[in-house]
Amino acid sequence: MKCPMESDEHTELLLAYTGGKLDPPRVEACERHLEACVACRQFVAGQRVVWAALDDWEAPPVSAAFERELYQRIESEISWWDRVRRNVYPFAVRQLVPVAAVACLTIVAGVMLYRPRPAAPEPGSAQIEAIQPEQIEHVLDDMQILRDFDRAVNNDGSSEL
Repeated sequence: MKCPMESDEHTELLLAYTGGKLDPPRVEACERHLEACVACRQFVAGQRVVWAALDDWEAPPVSAAFERELYQRIESEISWWDRVRRNVYPFAVRQLVPVAAVACLTIVAGVMLYRPRPAAPEPGSAQIEAIQPEQIEHVLDDMQILRDFDRAVNNDGSSEL
């Protein structure tokens, strides 16, 4: 058998041996190896001391009110975020909100005062409007109808007078 202390599997194999979790052929192989290897024998002896101490240890009894007190403590604990928010919120309301409001008003006033405004036309100057070609065509048609109507009225009116 290869020495478990010199390989990566030393803790798994020797811990399984001290815990009694190995099959009989491997137990025999470990015992033969322990007779020859001092380092493994010391490791196993140390593990047996630890197991013996754990077997002798007794947990203190739990009080009858343990669960109730535990749940009350869990419910009463405040998260770190709530603690930070509780400490920062009054400061933010009293100090940061007014400062932010003044900053916003300053920005709005600056934009309103310094934005370029269109130049007002001078009195008496002509303003040019954009006219669509269809509008010109309709106006010319209307003018032609008015001319024809005017000629018809003038021709009829001159013969009756």
